Amino acid sequence: MNIPPEVWDRIFEIATHVPYTLTPEIFEKSTLIGIDYNKQYHPALKAALVTKRNIVLVCKQWWHLAIRYLYRAVFIDEDRHIPCLCGTLQNYAIGKGGIPGAGPLGWWAERLDVVSLGAGIDEERLADIIMCLPNLTVVSLDIEPSPQEQLTLHSIRNALRHVASSLHVLDWSTEPSDNNPETLLEERQLFVEMPRLRILRSRYMPWTDGLIPYSILASVTTFAVERMLITAEDTSSWSGLEERQVCLREVVIDISWYDFESWAIFMNLYGVFLHSVHLTYCDNYQNRFFRYLAMVKQSCPNVRRLTLSMSNFRNLTVDVLSLPPIEYLGLSMWEGLHTEMESEILFSVLVTLRDTLPTLRVVQLTNPVNVAHLLTDHCQITTKAMGNLVECAFRVEDDDGDLLFERLKAMGEPLDCLRYLFESAHTYN
Repeated sequence: MNIPPEVWDRIFEIATHVPYTLTPEIFEKSTLIGIDYNKQYHPALKAALVTKRNIVLVCKQWWHLAIRYLYRAVFIDEDRHIPCLCGTLQNYAIGKGGIPGAGPLGWWAERLDVVSLGAGIDEERLADIIMCLPNLTVVSLDIEPSPQEQLTLHSIRNALRHVASSLHVLDWSTEPSDNNPETLLEERQLFVEMPRLRILRSRYMPWTDGLIPYSILASVTTFAVERMLITAEDTSSWSGLEERQVCLREVVIDISWYDFESWAIFMNLYGVFLHSVHLTYCDNYQNRFFRYLAMVKQSCPNVRRLTLSMSNFRNLTVDVLSLPPIEYLGLSMWEGLHTEMESEILFSVLVTLRDTLPTLRVVQLTNPVNVAHLLTDHCQITTKAMGNLVECAFRVEDDDGDLLFERLKAMGEPLDCLRYLFESAHTYN
């Protein structure tokens, strides 16, 4: 049986596709970009890479048909792979491919992830790899240098300038060894050369005066920063921004670091433009959570989406649940601490929100491991709790946006609990 090449092409695309990892799908996960996103999608990207390698090794015909899928998402998590990958990409770039007629492999690449412990990483060769990938739209760099290693990132920043015009998402999570004013200046110069950038995550606030350039504000919709440091003492003279000049609609605030004063300045400048705020990762300092939420309520009159990532659901105290009139609430906690008590607290919180937040339309559990606990280990708690939420005006969704109620029905167990839930739903209808 002869299968047309276009059918094979579609088969390969389906077999190797990882949802929410390429544009435009990745924009739906904008608030998770960084640690949360990488924990969820890096394992899937690695698994897909194995599938791609197996496909291209079948025969020459499949190699030609599937090679673009092999290099569509480049994933590097071991330093020893860098020299080999660099050599392959450079050879194809100058016409020395393994198969006659093959073009530069790097042209197919849309995404680059580099996850490394930094033990002797070859920074120059990594920069050469980036130079061979001219059509990148998504770049995530999370390199942790060893204590004795000097990681400047200078060559990597220069390489990124060659792909700056095509980038839509940049997760710049790597911290250089020489974090000084000159380094921040290089980063600022790099970011302003990215006219299509929509999602920017940075380890440090690049603009320590708080003034994000207009060229950034005109394109970036989501801004995430781990350490916010604004050194300006007087911001009263700063001119106001018009909404038509600003595309920024979402920020991700890491409140593990106590940078409240700087965030207060930031929110005073840009809070009016924001529709979505993500607070992550709170430890057990509940007063810190409350203080940041109070800042959001005061500074963000147009916020409609709020995502809270925390160590445990016990952080959701009565004070914390005094939320702005949002329509969407995302919730997650550290999976290793998800006990039955945490599940019970979660559903008691939802009951409270049912009675106190009439604007709420969606509650989404954004961590798939939390969802798995609720559907397996704590299934009876979940099913009975859903019965109490039948009259809610809001949906309770899993991490993919599906109704938790429907996931329970698909499981079919435990029957007694499901019968209780269905009877409750029938009574309400």
